[in-house]
Order: sequence, then structure tokens, then C-alpha cells
Amino acid sequence: MQTLPFLRVATVLIALAILAAFVAPAAAAPPRVPAAFERGTITRRPYVVMIDNHPNAYPQTGLDKAAVVFEALAESGITRFMAVYIPGVSPDAPSIGPVRSARLYFVRWAMGMNGMYIHAGGAPDALKRAREAQEIIDVDALVRSGGAYFTRVRTRKAPHNLYTSTARLDQAAARFGNAEINDPELGFPIKAEAPPEQRPAAQELGYYFIYRQDSVGWTYDPVGNVYLRLRRGKPAVDAATGQQLRASNVVVIEVQERPIPGDPKGRIQQDVVGSGPGFLFQDGVAQEITWRKESEAAPLRFYLADGSEAAMNSGQVWIAAVPKLGNLTVR
Repeated sequence: MQTLPFLRVATVLIALAILAAFVAPAAAAPPRVPAAFERGTITRRPYVVMIDNHPNAYPQTGLDKAAVVFEALAESGITRFMAVYIPGVSPDAPSIGPVRSARLYFVRWAMGMNGMYIHAGGAPDALKRAREAQEIIDVDALVRSGGAYFTRVRTRKAPHNLYTSTARLDQAAARFGNAEINDPELGFPIKAEAPPEQRPAAQELGYYFIYRQDSVGWTYDPVGNVYLRLRRGKPAVDAATGQQLRASNVVVIEVQERPIPGDPKGRIQQDVVGSGPGFLFQDGVAQEITWRKESEAAPLRFYLADGSEAAMNSGQVWIAAVPKLGNLTVR
């Protein structure tokens, strides 16, 4: 007797179901780290975006897509981020923000990256320098020429509700022109990661800027060879994905800061041109470094104890500028 077609199909489906029951489901892939800010590969101006770190701005969106993140004091003990995206290299970021105002020392870092500098107003000296500097393209959300590339969301109160995206910044780059660059010295040298058998089982580091209770931490994950960010002892996450922020390289440098005499808003200045000590954390290992920025227009670079330039692992570089290295602890 011949087997009917529907019985043959049913037999196959039952067999597949039995097989599936014995096959373990595939593990979820970890979040992808951003592409590297690699020297010699960058042909378009980076998008350098000022991002709010006031408590009302957390959690931020888009820091996980940045190739480089700077973290430094603004005023009243509150820090601010400057996130760097490489057009055509960094993952698309549908939302970036909240976008906040400029400070002169951030402008100087941006100048060394030949960036399109994205901000919402700023301190008077920062606004003047951003307009005049030949090394950057100034895009201010609070002036008519720049406002079209930003939007305010209703879920947060101003000034912590201004956002942009890489798609909008692509439009800004097309409008303002001069988006192509030819600077073979832009970016960091990139090295191979330490193989798994050479990575330590654990490493933890923490630092604060002014107040100990407002601490930052990073926990090393040897499997992914990344550092997972903590905010006040809890995982720091991206608002859009809910995933914990992670960096392939964490750099902590000492940068002297001082109040601006007579400033009505208590703003500070930081000495980001020059040199100073620091630490580089990668592959689960801490290395002493010296940072150098020889002029406003010069790039920020890091050097090891033997005088050679420090190379980065492919992935995000997170740079924290603390007032003194005594605020850093490593376990």
C-alpha cells in the first residue's frame, strides 16, 4: 500500500521536531563593538558630538556606536561626553544625544581630529574658537544654519531633550561641504588583540572626577576582551538598546583644571594642550602612558614608557580626563 503524501509530510515534520529537541539553541551574539578609529583609513571628517551627562540626561543614546568617547568635567562636578563617529566606518546611529553645549577644551580636542563639531551653543570662548578654527566645521544646533539637523523629544525636558543622528549629520556634511579629508596621521595605530590564553581572568578599575559618590567603573570581560561600564556601581546602558556600554580600550589621563575667574556660571578651563601622565587599559592589563597634544591643531596621542606610541585594539577607545590620577583605583 502506498503512503499518502500528507502522511509523508507529517512524518518528516515529526522527525524534524524530535531532532530540534536535542539541539541546543544558539547563544545570542554579544553586541558588536564599534569599528576602529584607525590611522591611515579615514577619508571623511569625523562627526564629533557633544553629549549631555547630567543625571536628567541618563541613559544617553548612541554612545555605543562611537569610535571614540571623551569624558571630562563640565562644571559643578558634572561631566560631559564628546562622541566621535567615523562616516562610512562607525555603525549607523539612528539617535544620538542628548546633545549639549561646547567647552573650549573639547573644541581643542575636536580640532586635533579634523572633525565636524556638533553642539548646542556653548561657553563664549568655545563658540568663538569653534567658529574661527580652520581645522573643524562648526555645526551649532542653536543657530539657523545648524538647527535643521536636530530634533527635540517630548519624553524629556529641555535642555536634556535635543537629539541628532548619523543620517542627519550626513545631510549636514553635504550642506556645509569640505567633508572629505586627506590626513594620513589622523587616528590611532591598531594592534592585534591578546589571544584568549594570555588574558587575565578579571580586572576592575574605577575613577571619579570631583565627588567619590559619583563614580565610574569598568569591569573587564576576558571572553569578549572588552571593558563593561558601570555608573555609580550599576551597569551603564544605552537608552535605545538597553545593552551595557563596552569599550575595547579605556584610557585615563590626568588633565589639570581650574575655575575661570569671574565666570557667572562657574565654568572651568582644562589644560588639554601639553602633556601629562595616564594609564591605558586593554587586554585586561594596565600600562602607564604619557599623553601629548603639542598644539590646538595637533592630535591627542599616547606613548608608552619606552617612548613608542601606544596602539589600540580594534573597537571603541574611551578617554577619561580626570583632575588627578589619585582618583583612579585598579583591582
